[in-house]
Order: sequence, then C-alpha cells, then structure tokens
Amino acid sequence: MMPDGLIYLLIFIAIVIVYTIAKVVNYVRLSDRQWEQVDKSKLKEWQDDDEW
Repeated sequence: MMPDGLIYLLIFIAIVIVYTIAKVVNYVRLSDRQWEQVDKSKLKEWQDDDEW
C-alpha cells in the first residue's frame, strides 16, 4: 500500500493539473472573444510570398 503522504501528493498534483487546464481553456475562450471584437479592416496584409 502507498504511504498516506504519497496519496495526498498525487491528489495535489492532480488538482494543480486540472486547475491549469481550466485556466488555459478560459484564456483560449477569452482570446477568441477578443479576436472577434477586433476591427479587422485595420489589420495589415502581409505579403509572405515576397522574394528576397
């Protein structure tokens, strides 16, 4: 059987991982909302196909 301290450590690590994933998903959604609010008519067109 695992020591009690190890079980608590694994639970803590799992909570930290779930919290981190939730924050990342939240920031992705916020970024998408902000991108939808951008005035895209003012964005510059980049010509990536230019020869050097």
